[in-house]
Amino acid sequence: MRFGVHVTIGGNFPRRTIEEALAGGCECIQIWAGNPRGWRRTPYDAKKWQEFRALRARYGIFPVLIHTSYLVNLTTANKTLHRNSMALVAHDLEVAARGGIEYVNTHLGSYGSQDRARGFKRVCETIDRLAGGAKPGPVLLLENSAGAGNLCGGTLEELGAILKAVRSKRVGVTLDTAHAWASGYDIHDVPGVDAFVAGIGKHIGFGNVRALHLNDTKVELGARRDIHWHVAKGRIGSAGFRALLRRPELSHVAVICETPKTPEEDRANISAARRLAGLPARRSRRGPGT
Repeated sequence: MRFGVHVTIGGNFPRRTIEEALAGGCECIQIWAGNPRGWRRTPYDAKKWQEFRALRARYGIFPVLIHTSYLVNLTTANKTLHRNSMALVAHDLEVAARGGIEYVNTHLGSYGSQDRARGFKRVCETIDRLAGGAKPGPVLLLENSAGAGNLCGGTLEELGAILKAVRSKRVGVTLDTAHAWASGYDIHDVPGVDAFVAGIGKHIGFGNVRALHLNDTKVELGARRDIHWHVAKGRIGSAGFRALLRRPELSHVAVICETPKTPEEDRANISAARRLAGLPARRSRRGPGT
């Protein structure tokens, strides 16, 4: 189990990105490959991405997740939105393959008002096309949703059904703890975590879970609202995270905190996560620009 946060690629990429990761005590990181709230695809800069690869190797930062744009909707019946969403995810898979990045993490989007069975068939076919058309290397990770607005992927059963339909080693899962809570999974104590982990094993398979988005939340259980908060400072709390992070079935995953963000908060959240996992704290390290 390795720990990190989402870090910036703005400004002096990749040196600033690596410096931010090292200052926070990261072993792994998540990044954007472009504007997370826009449709424009940022051109691939081979020199910068190769430098990023070299710096990652130098400082032992792995794995890396590219998080796709928030605009992506792979489930929609809207042909233009679907086409644009596929193009964004395909672009991020291309960047990941060329840059030696292990994972591309994506939301699945919303069914909207369409028939769910038809939408489910569409999202499975879409994921199959994206994974099958990608260059060798990165795995496409499907993130569970908070369940709001008829979103796809709000249950372990649905994610598992997608994996079974696609049947590709290039497709895996990221589980977001705040989203799970918002969808109704009571993971605030040991019995709740036991039930959640049993569901993972039954419907998804532990080997298919490649990452955890480790976020607490302030919302009520089952509220279907996506609001992140600091690790162990919200409704899930210390007992829930301790139980989850000490499950041997998940010892292989990358743990990414997507919590409110300052350098101090990043360090505090990673330290809290490591402590709850029963691991010692990591010191901040100096980066390439220091």
